[in-house]
Amino acid sequence: MWYFAQKILGGADKMATFDQFYEHYYQGLNSYGPIWNHVLGYWEESKRRPEKILFLKYEHILQEPVKYAKQLAHFMGCPYSETEENQGVVEQIVELCSFKTLKDFDVNKYGNLPTSDNINVTNASFFRKGEAGDWKNHMTREMAERLDTITKEKFNGSGLLI
Repeated sequence: MWYFAQKILGGADKMATFDQFYEHYYQGLNSYGPIWNHVLGYWEESKRRPEKILFLKYEHILQEPVKYAKQLAHFMGCPYSETEENQGVVEQIVELCSFKTLKDFDVNKYGNLPTSDNINVTNASFFRKGEAGDWKNHMTREMAERLDTITKEKFNGSGLLI
């Protein structure tokens, strides 16, 4: 989120440092409110209405993209046929929808998202690395432990594990 905010606002001179952003995030003081409430609300609603909300975890999708492409197609009411699966259609769709493919589209390299508040949001702002675990390059061990602790506390008893 820090990277995205930095891209939108045009650089570190216009916004908080990573450490300052982390503290605001940790305290739930950001534009969207405490992230834990947001995530937990969707998690709980996905349990109440699984036909309406599909809750996926990015790290899982990265590990098994074909499995989750099939799950998403089924959720949307358009499961792949046996013939499509045998012909490699799922794998082709996964490749067409891969981070690298989407990031390399000209519209995502050079296009802009129209906004009503005079903020220039480039489509490229939505693409960074497409990897899990890069937080290790930005957070100290103490930061990660604090975040793990509050996440476990906020999600306690929900069945949601991060």
